[in-house]
Amino acid sequence: MSHKRKFNYNLISCGLIYAGSILFLVGCFDIDPGVTRIFPLCVCILSLVLATIYLILILLGKVPDDNISLSGSKRALEMGVLVALYVAAIYLSGYYIATLLYMPVAMIFLGQRNWKLILSVVLCYALITYLFFGKLLEMQMPEGILF
Repeated sequence: MSHKRKFNYNLISCGLIYAGSILFLVGCFDIDPGVTRIFPLCVCILSLVLATIYLILILLGKVPDDNISLSGSKRALEMGVLVALYVAAIYLSGYYIATLLYMPVAMIFLGQRNWKLILSVVLCYALITYLFFGKLLEMQMPEGILF
């Protein structure tokens, strides 16, 4: 009697972690050499090391393959489309305008209905981001091609 080993779907997530880490690692070499490249390189290398440990644990049978439920797939796909639209909006209108539009839409999509909370979170986030990255660190946030 042959015992056929069931496919462990965790291998797919492990492969996606490898793919994403390698893509970001390759992109790191477009960053100017020096201090600015160190953090992204460390994150990519750490991701690859952790993915390797994860792969070893999967192959040793230490990571159980739970039953996969696709019940939330439609909602996740919708959120993925929303994030893709946000990235496109950043490209077109810049980070700050896109974020001011994306955050309330995402919060409503995720179930938040308190407009005072939505407005305060969006405005505080935008202000803190501007002050911290724009003024304190003097970083230039992405500007859109339209403005």
